[in-house]
Amino acid sequence: MIRMFMTNHGMLQPNYQGQQIATGCGILIWLLVTVNAVVMNGLAVLFRGHERLPGFDQVPFVSYVAALSAVALAGFVDDAIGDKAVKGLKGHWRLWKEEQICSTGLIKAIVTGIAALLFVGVIARDSWWHVGADLLLLGLMTNGVNLLDVRPGRALKGFLMITVAGTIGQLIVNAVSGQFHIDELLQMAIKIAPYVMPVYIGAYVLLGPDLRAELMIGDTGANMLGFAIGCWVILGSAWQLQAILIVFMLVLHIMAWRSSVSQWIEANRLLLWFDLLGRNKNKTSR
Repeated sequence: MIRMFMTNHGMLQPNYQGQQIATGCGILIWLLVTVNAVVMNGLAVLFRGHERLPGFDQVPFVSYVAALSAVALAGFVDDAIGDKAVKGLKGHWRLWKEEQICSTGLIKAIVTGIAALLFVGVIARDSWWHVGADLLLLGLMTNGVNLLDVRPGRALKGFLMITVAGTIGQLIVNAVSGQFHIDELLQMAIKIAPYVMPVYIGAYVLLGPDLRAELMIGDTGANMLGFAIGCWVILGSAWQLQAILIVFMLVLHIMAWRSSVSQWIEANRLLLWFDLLGRNKNKTSR
């Protein structure tokens, strides 16, 4: 339905072979997040005055949904009216510096920064060092997943790979530090489930059509996925994992700045195999 809506309203973008494909379909993730937020806050109100909803803290959850919604809106505007000839932060900055034109991409970067401040401000870290690391992670993750969204399914695969690797890494950190307790892990899973589940459901639904090049999640979806990962790491992961992700994202941005992510993937047989996995060869890839 969303793909048909985007097509009927002219929300189309050409792939590198010129095929017009519905874009901005990552808005499905935002719709699921919004429905989930209404349900969770309704339950929180229902439980108020009796017992608190187990494991649910309403204040950071509301700030998370609000920040994610701002990122989704900025991405959707960029998908709808943005100039796709302008690429990367360098291109948007050059357009502003040389022609004093504020592109939708630059507006998106500003909105993402404000959204990150909103979320991190509510989390209330205990030092400026932590605040700076959180903001850096959110910015890098948001743009990092967006850098992957140049081939069918690549951004969604990257999202899944990063979250799975991050979960395994967190378990390893807990085991090494002697904090591997089943009860604590279950409590953390319950705490983070309202944040994670709607995004994962949306990613699962979109993965097949995206791999078949039937739609594009666009900046709407890619930016939301990256921002969501950053929020999850800040909420429930050790600082070691956050540091590893920051370094990884910095390397990814340097690679994209020097050449392109696609060139690096095509030069690695394992990454290329994973990149092509599930992609319909009869469909045109973007």
